[in-house]
Amino acid sequence: MIGLIILIVAIVAVIAITPFALDEKGYVLISFNNTTIEGTIVSFCIMAIVTAIVLYLTYKLIRYFLSIYHNTKHGFFARSQERKQVAIEQALWSAINDDYEHVEQALSGNSVPDKFDDIRLALLAKAALANNQTDKALERLFEISPEHQLKVAKLWLASGDSSAIESQMRVSAESKKATALELKLYTEVLVQQQHFSALEEFLPRLLRQKVFSSEQWTRVFSAYFSAQPVDKITSKYKQLPKKLQAYAHTAYLAIMTSAGQLIEVEGDLIKMVKHNDQHEQLAFILNGATNGNAIKLQTSIQERLKKDDNNNALLLGLACLANAQGDYDLAARVFDKALNPENKKQFSQQAALSYKNSAQAEKALVLYQ
Repeated sequence: MIGLIILIVAIVAVIAITPFALDEKGYVLISFNNTTIEGTIVSFCIMAIVTAIVLYLTYKLIRYFLSIYHNTKHGFFARSQERKQVAIEQALWSAINDDYEHVEQALSGNSVPDKFDDIRLALLAKAALANNQTDKALERLFEISPEHQLKVAKLWLASGDSSAIESQMRVSAESKKATALELKLYTEVLVQQQHFSALEEFLPRLLRQKVFSSEQWTRVFSAYFSAQPVDKITSKYKQLPKKLQAYAHTAYLAIMTSAGQLIEVEGDLIKMVKHNDQHEQLAFILNGATNGNAIKLQTSIQERLKKDDNNNALLLGLACLANAQGDYDLAARVFDKALNPENKKQFSQQAALSYKNSAQAEKALVLYQ
């Protein structure tokens, strides 16, 4: 714009100087339809210069007002965006520190940048679950956009209702490029929804891709066997491929033991007594033992303890077994020796049971506290 004005002024200046250089007065005549403008070149040039100056000043004034508007608008939105950014940052830091009350405060009354809206809903759902507000958490989860639903799969599982994402998880897990996490999450969904037929078909792939650790396999099969009728557990176990039976063995024994079928698996448990590296597993299995008569197993454990009377895992197993057989005095005496701060939490229920039924209510009360 400025360049154009300078060009016009330069042309006008040339036109104005020319008459003097030629010693001619010069006239300008402009005719358009019925309108005629006539004057000397000098007056025409003066008017042109004045017009150019007015146009230039008008241009500068318009630019000034536009800049004021732009800066005001930009400043307003910048401050608004800054407040939104601060809200999501505060919520994230609070979530990292498990301060879900502050997560609610930071997000409930504030908006966040559009790209973080689903994250806001996820954080609010997580806060609601932490406060045992399942209905509120589900409401937030349903609001999350479909493309981000799989990213909050753990929250759906924690809500106890993962049916909403099962179809998406299946598509993701059946993909050849499925990650270990996607396979694990789909397995958890199948277990939670008790879709065990689908789980049975899916198990060989989990084995091939080595998705789970031994402990994770135990949790999966514990849920699987727990959902079966007691008289079907053994047949379900035996229908598994041999390689899978190895991973399901601990869970199978634990569920059978807790279901009062101790006598059915006594032979397997006796075999475990003979192997030092299986004593921790044996204690874990017997920790859930209920009514049952396993004299041979008890004798086997006691014989082994004669050679190693400080074997804490076997002592704990013996105490739990004694409880299952109703010998609470023996169980209490063994727990007195074997219970320590490291295993107290895991075996507190069994220990309290033995103390309660052997007239040692004070010890049981200490464990419940």
